Amino acid sequence: GGAEQRAAVFVEAFALDEALQALRALDPRKGEVIELTYLLGLKREEIAEVIGVSVPTVDRELRFARAWLRQKLAP
Repeated sequence: GGAEQRAAVFVEAFALDEALQALRALDPRKGEVIELTYLLGLKREEIAEVIGVSVPTVDRELRFARAWLRQKLAP
């Protein structure tokens, strides 16, 4: 029912938050790139400017971070 669905969403959100904290501890810049992309909705060019790196570096950081998070959140 509705309560079960809400509980599942909460568990997923908690797992994602824990994974993001672990990513930030491992590599702060990768965590920052993920947050700027998904939480603030910035474009790659904007992220590059904000953190002072090239767009290809942002792309690399995003690829690594997404793969790392997928693996961390896999059942």
